[in-house]
Amino acid sequence: MKKRWMLLAMGLTLSLTMLAGCSQPAEAETIAPAETAADTQAETVKADEENGPASETESSESAEGAKDVSVLTRIWGTVLSSEEGQMTVDNTSPASSSGEIIFHIDPEHTLVLDAVSGLPVSSEDVELGSFEAYLGPAMTMSLPPQTTPEMVIVNIPADFRVPQYVIADSAPEQDGDGWILKGADGAEYRISEQTQFSPYLTRNIVTMEDIQKGSACLIWQDADGAAERIVLFAR
Repeated sequence: MKKRWMLLAMGLTLSLTMLAGCSQPAEAETIAPAETAADTQAETVKADEENGPASETESSESAEGAKDVSVLTRIWGTVLSSEEGQMTVDNTSPASSSGEIIFHIDPEHTLVLDAVSGLPVSSEDVELGSFEAYLGPAMTMSLPPQTTPEMVIVNIPADFRVPQYVIADSAPEQDGDGWILKGADGAEYRISEQTQFSPYLTRNIVTMEDIQKGSACLIWQDADGAAERIVLFAR
């Protein structure tokens, strides 16, 4: 009887050992996916941290590309009124806001010039007639809209070819017997040996060689479009 109980106990012990051995792989299979998920999450966080600066750089580069300087907008129409520090005009060009616009004349920023002489014009000497103006991108959404122009050309005689305000895209290039000056807006101006050069409000001697990329010029043209006279501004 005693021997029989001993055999039975040994059998139970062997059965329990086998059951324990079978359960271990199941636990290993259950734990492994959890460990893999943790590893995957860690890799994802690491990738996000590594990609973060790259994304910021890409955004920064995009912002850099958006910083290109805008070409000035040329408009024209009629001067309605002129007073110290302000001018009201009627814009009849297809560019910018049509109709009434208020110009704020900032002495540090805005040039108001006579179309014929190219000299400064005071507010009381501005004639209520034709004008051309060059505007930057900033304009209020008010009614009427308001802006501070870079240049306003006034006192334009009837049938007079208004001088053009040009920002040089590069130095003039040789072209046959003359030269071609290309503006930042893509317009081209032909310069010849007869073209006269002068500085704005100084007695300095200037020549065509003084025109470089970014130079600001006021160009009078003849009936054929060739430059007769060019005034250079200090920038």
